[in-house]
Amino acid sequence: MRPTRYTVCLALALAGVTGAASAQPRRPVATTVAMVHPTSDPPPGWDLSRADDVLARIQRAATGDARRGALEISSALLAGVEPHVAAAGLDTLGVLARPESADAILRFLDHRRVSLRRRALIAAARLHTPAMLRAIDARLADSDPDVRAEAARTLADVADPTSVRALWAAFEHDAAEGLGSEGSTLLQESAHALGARGTDRDVDRLLTFLRRAPFGALARAFEASLRRADLPDPVKLRVVQAIAGIATPQARELLTRLVDEHRGRPTPSIDAARSAVSRIQ
Repeated sequence: MRPTRYTVCLALALAGVTGAASAQPRRPVATTVAMVHPTSDPPPGWDLSRADDVLARIQRAATGDARRGALEISSALLAGVEPHVAAAGLDTLGVLARPESADAILRFLDHRRVSLRRRALIAAARLHTPAMLRAIDARLADSDPDVRAEAARTLADVADPTSVRALWAAFEHDAAEGLGSEGSTLLQESAHALGARGTDRDVDRLLTFLRRAPFGALARAFEASLRRADLPDPVKLRVVQAIAGIATPQARELLTRLVDEHRGRPTPSIDAARSAVSRIQ
């Protein structure tokens, strides 16, 4: 399951983690430290050996001054905390979205635990700095497939044009592998990011893969591009015509959804989709 996004109530998220922590016996943090090599001193007054106390302090820090809260939570994470505490801290740093949390987030993007790398990715997306974008781009080559897919989803949310080259590299690598009728999760997510956020040229370039990459991996990308208000209608028309040329049941299903979503709003691309649906058996 994907880590909690920012629209979810932070208090509920922290309460869930706190409940899990309270059921565990207290033990020295050194036995399950999240960071292998701590790099910071803990914030004054924080006892990192008591997980429930740290979780409570994270919750208080999240509701006070955002700058101070980000500094305190970041210091605690860099000093070394248990993994479930680190997870709550990263979720909170993502909500606060303060530049003071950059060092901790960057460090956890390279963490040995997959779940913490994924949470760090979500937090990193809120900062929009060049260093963060480069770090997210690097996760497209992560050793874990879930982290690679999360990085592609994150770049789709960030919508930064500087990441397009990295997304194409990830997409083309997995497109060459084949990997079944749907392709890999990274192939699907990187294609979707390019279709949803790429330029006209990126969408046209995706069309060249229609008969080379699994259609299931490209369908969401083209649906996203056809829903974009900023994409010129001639580009959308080319997408519809290319999909209609495949003439498969999957292509007909996609075009049918497009027509149903745009009833009463005729455009050249919608008219072409309606015509294609009537022809494809």
